[in-house]
Amino acid sequence: MFQSKVFKRIFLSYILVIMLGMAMYTAFIVYENYQVVSIQNQRDADYKTQEIVDTLDLRFSDAKNAVQNLRFSSVMKNLYMSIRTDNSLNAYNSKLVFAELRTAVTSRGFSLYGITIFPYGSTKAYSSSGVVYLQQPFEAPEQSLPFCATGTAVDVLGLEGQEWYAFNKDNILYCDRYTYQYGTNEGVICVLIDLADVQREMKKILDDNCGVRILRGDTELFSLGNTEGKLESSLFCNSAEEIRVDFYSSKGFFVNNGLAVVPVIIAILLVTCFFIWLAYWESKRYYQPIDRINQLFSQAPATGEEDELNRITAGIERLIGEQNSYREKMLTISPYAEAGMMQAIVSGTAEDKISILSSENFLDLKRPYYIVSVVNFAYEGKCPPGEKLREQVESVLSRTVETFSSEEMHISYYFRDIFNSYLILNFDEESLQDELFFSIHRHISASVSDSHCMVSMGVDRVRDDITELKEACENATKALDGVLRDSRGEIFFHEDVTQETISYYFPNEFRAKLAQCLEKRDRVGVHELLFDVYKKNLDMDATAEVYRALLDEVHVNIIKLLRDLTTLRTIHVKVERPAGLVTLQEAFDYYDAALMTAIDYLDAKSQDAKDDIKLDESILQFVEEHYCDEDMSLQRLSDQFNVSNKYLLLLFKDRYNTTYLQYIQTKRIGKAAELLREGKLSLTEVGVACGYSNQLTFRRNFKSIIGCNPSEYAGGSET
Repeated sequence: MFQSKVFKRIFLSYILVIMLGMAMYTAFIVYENYQVVSIQNQRDADYKTQEIVDTLDLRFSDAKNAVQNLRFSSVMKNLYMSIRTDNSLNAYNSKLVFAELRTAVTSRGFSLYGITIFPYGSTKAYSSSGVVYLQQPFEAPEQSLPFCATGTAVDVLGLEGQEWYAFNKDNILYCDRYTYQYGTNEGVICVLIDLADVQREMKKILDDNCGVRILRGDTELFSLGNTEGKLESSLFCNSAEEIRVDFYSSKGFFVNNGLAVVPVIIAILLVTCFFIWLAYWESKRYYQPIDRINQLFSQAPATGEEDELNRITAGIERLIGEQNSYREKMLTISPYAEAGMMQAIVSGTAEDKISILSSENFLDLKRPYYIVSVVNFAYEGKCPPGEKLREQVESVLSRTVETFSSEEMHISYYFRDIFNSYLILNFDEESLQDELFFSIHRHISASVSDSHCMVSMGVDRVRDDITELKEACENATKALDGVLRDSRGEIFFHEDVTQETISYYFPNEFRAKLAQCLEKRDRVGVHELLFDVYKKNLDMDATAEVYRALLDEVHVNIIKLLRDLTTLRTIHVKVERPAGLVTLQEAFDYYDAALMTAIDYLDAKSQDAKDDIKLDESILQFVEEHYCDEDMSLQRLSDQFNVSNKYLLLLFKDRYNTTYLQYIQTKRIGKAAELLREGKLSLTEVGVACGYSNQLTFRRNFKSIIGCNPSEYAGGSET
């Protein structure tokens, strides 16, 4: 029935009328709802933009207030004057400065990550954790103060070679002039605002269809979420007027309130389906007479009908052929999937995927023999960003393929990851000279020489079975592990040789000796101990598997030692396994550097403990000498030694197992009892001498501690 043009025309005429009517009605409903949704989305964008601005305002306001408070702090005056006069602070004043910086950070809750002062021309920076030594004297930043930036303090302030974690962590940096009150500018005070914490707060505000860009002028500080949508709202921060927040939204029509139109559209579709069904029956009823007439002539020869049947037959044959071709392609592509290379095959744009999967040359190894190699790129200095690195590597491999491919040999490359790529050679002759791979290695190395990149290659043997592609990829990767035993920048060929198990050298007393070196802060001893293990194992010329087992044991022993020796669980001494493809020397250098960091941290903790003990003794001695002073209060002690009230309370609780007030009262009443026994002073004079200007308070405290009134005690003493 549907093969008849007459029936199609009748049925489609009904469909056309139905569709036009329903389309007009649907368009009206959608348009009305769109207006409502647009207004709601705009209000939502304005509200979320304001929340983002409030989040930033809180951080910047806290940063500015912290800087302002430090400028007018009497404690920081000593540091400022020492910088101006080029004199060093003594240990006590240094302790006060660090405590003041810690207070400035902690008093803001969790909004600030840290504060550091960088004096001009100095190799010392002052933070709440202590003095940070710089490799070069600090110079004024190129940007005018104050300014805001994102990234690490190393990059923003040009602190080359600085490995302190706080300086290498991504933060929002608020930098301002360092001065005391309105004095001369002597450096930069940098407030670190945790970028990850700010982004977490913003993620709570945003949803999947929204994004924000935080800009300082035309410079983007950072962005979050999907910023490819429409700019919906833009606001400036109150506490930092140069900071602008742009809010983007890619919400479609059917997001949030737009979903309210879905039931209406479903109802329209159901009504449309009903009318289509009705149109079918009406068309069928009107077509039945025509169909009966057509059946009378159905057996008559008709050239047009035969042509149509031929086209159907040809279509069926083509369909069967496409099905067989599809089956063949799936069988051919399966080894690639087993080798973990399907992601590389179908990566890229949709057009690239279609062209790759439809390419017979790509899916089949047309020549009988092939060989797989893995190319590793290791950068000695700073590695380019991900996208730029991929473009650079792809350009090098493309030129290599173009240079060495010929009519007798086809070369293809696929990315295994950002630093490793498969290189597959497909050729006619089974014998292949090793010199070809040396030529390829020299060509690739020369192409990346300007980037300070070391190129290493692992090569499998020649094969003729595509189902062994997975094994070939694994063997090439194993061959590349030769880097661990030898060095980078070489070619390593896989050899099917059964090697006897070789046990590596690892001294039984390794952990005990290393513990002694750490306790004595013996850096030379650590170097010698690690070098001894490294050198003796390197001389064995063992397999990569043996060296990996050695590194595992070294790592476990160092981790256990640090945990047993002290409570070193902070980020300053975090020791992780060396990731990726590394040489044995690189791994031991990493562990050596980690242990040096642990020694630095132990030195700092030991010095802090000594300073704390000295401060405690000074406080207790001061109390012993002035406990009878009338103004001897907890606040006076706090101001005198620049410590918190809580610190003082904990000190007296820990030392005397009593509170500060109870200790002072006991000392005063003890002194009063001694003076009363001497009998040289009156009761009023004794109270004043012991710090009591109010005689009522004196008598009440005396009776509470001694058990009787001062007059009774004095009389009893005379008796």
